[in-house]
Amino acid sequence: MSVRRARRLAAALAALAVLGTGRTALAEPQLSAALTTGPAFRNLRVGPVKPAFHLGARFDAIFLRSAQRDMGVGPYVDVGTSGFDSLETGGGLEWLVPAGSTSFILSGGAEARVAGGTVQPGATWGLFWGSRSYNYHSIYGFGAGLFAQGRYGLGDFRTFDLVTGVQVDAVVLALPFLLLVNAVR
Repeated sequence: MSVRRARRLAAALAALAVLGTGRTALAEPQLSAALTTGPAFRNLRVGPVKPAFHLGARFDAIFLRSAQRDMGVGPYVDVGTSGFDSLETGGGLEWLVPAGSTSFILSGGAEARVAGGTVQPGATWGLFWGSRSYNYHSIYGFGAGLFAQGRYGLGDFRTFDLVTGVQVDAVVLALPFLLLVNAVR
């Protein structure tokens, strides 16, 4: 065998070894559920501004991630109240952008607000900053941080609200109960 032929064979075997030992990308969806709470500022467009207490829940699924450093996109669903005199439900699309050990999540979608016996459609957008882990062992991804949401009513009232606060993962809320159940056993 000539030296040239031996080099070609060695290069082909090396390329085959590199290509044959690649790892499969495991871009599994990451699900999350959280409680949202904080101050809301209602009627920013028409005034007078009414401060209110916001309480809600957020559920989402992030796709296209296979590691903590990867971006991801996915749907979300929100349900909540501001001032306990309305019910806001909505959903849309969110985009997770990693920023070192934390992440930003930008979201936008539609909502329906039920207040005073009327239903008002609207648009909503938001920004989340905080921890949003990638779980290598399960489909549940832990998240906690700060958020701000804008809500623009498209119905007769044409309201504009700003909601801010903290987003706490549902697992954090469930842990005391899980510890109690296991302690009783």
